[in-house]
Amino acid sequence: MSASERLDSGESYHPRRSHDRTHRGLEISHRMQDSHSAHIWATAGRRARLYLVTISVPLTASETQMRVSGFIVLLTVFLAPVVVNADTGFLDRRVTAEGSVYRYQVYVPASYAASRQWPMIVYLHGNGRQGSDGVMETQGGMGDMVRLHPDAVLAIVVFPQAVRGRFWEQPAMQMLVMAELAATEKEFRIDPAREYLTGFSMGAAGAYRLAYKWPERFAAVVAVAGTIQPVPPLGGADRPDIDRRANPFTAEADPFMALSTRIKHLPIWIFHGDSDAVVPVEQSRRLVTALKAVGADVRYTEMPGTGHVDGAAKTFGNVAMIRWLLAQHR
Repeated sequence: MSASERLDSGESYHPRRSHDRTHRGLEISHRMQDSHSAHIWATAGRRARLYLVTISVPLTASETQMRVSGFIVLLTVFLAPVVVNADTGFLDRRVTAEGSVYRYQVYVPASYAASRQWPMIVYLHGNGRQGSDGVMETQGGMGDMVRLHPDAVLAIVVFPQAVRGRFWEQPAMQMLVMAELAATEKEFRIDPAREYLTGFSMGAAGAYRLAYKWPERFAAVVAVAGTIQPVPPLGGADRPDIDRRANPFTAEADPFMALSTRIKHLPIWIFHGDSDAVVPVEQSRRLVTALKAVGADVRYTEMPGTGHVDGAAKTFGNVAMIRWLLAQHR
């Protein structure tokens, strides 16, 4: 039964979501009922809802008689469009790559509207957040910043999730990230001059490697406690060899200078705790020295007395960081 048939029958009709993202008009239909009411349904705007409105219209005896006699009683209704924006908050999304389905999250600010372009941030999680649930990657890091400071994160944020047992330096996981960014660009109105890379630990190492491979794609990088040299064999004895083959700068005699030369045009803000027992702070210090040597726009924040995980909490609790990031343009 169609919407208007259900309305004509007097059957209750509940709001539903329309997924026609190109619809811009307003449709109005009304039906006079024996109960002397007009049922009006309207769809308006992008991803609109269907609304049922009942307006009572008292009729005199003579007016009722006119209806019975075949005359039409006209009701003029002025109904303002009820525009409903796209879904907001953390959204479940899926992408298919090489026959497999991968789940991830996209954060959409409450103020999102397709009337303008929006910046896009990709956040690469650290080791231990891998899986297939499409949720764990939002715990900690940028996920916490979004929850604690939503008014500051006025951007679409993509949260890829690496497969269990896989890492961001591996080509398959890198291509997964790029596929999810492409899907997000297709769904939302993204500003191509304001796409940003962020990551923590394994994710920061991944951010460096993605920036190296796609240096013209991103407008800026924020990296927290990332490894530049070939990653250690934690999680697999072959990880360093895979890293060298997949990410050429790691096989250079001076990987810090090789990376810096490639990304010197990218504004970058590096964070590291000086008490980090997981990724030595020397990794960031040496990269900052190389970036300064090639004239890069680099900021460095070394956090005294701060360990690995605490460094991420401090970085992604820093509103000044996100404001700086969103101010960068390619």
